[in-house]
Amino acid sequence: MNMRGKALAAAGLAAAVAAAVGCHHDRHGIAYTPKEEMVLPADEARFNNPPSAPYKKRPPKGGDDKALLSRDKIGAGGGMMGGPGF
Repeated sequence: MNMRGKALAAAGLAAAVAAAVGCHHDRHGIAYTPKEEMVLPADEARFNNPPSAPYKKRPPKGGDDKALLSRDKIGAGGGMMGGPGF
């Protein structure tokens, strides 16, 4: 048998093994499939009487947004990252 014949035989054997193994199917319905069920919350005040006040909105961001616009240039100190220039 030459090299090509050995390669084809190996490929055929690999294909036969893959076909024999195949995909696993649960033919007899042995696998457990959990059923969906409704679970109610505990009988506690935090669930029975939720707060009636509306949620508070976040306060607007206060801060100096204009302070960023007043800088001349990035790295105005002369060096890299605004450090002293040498």
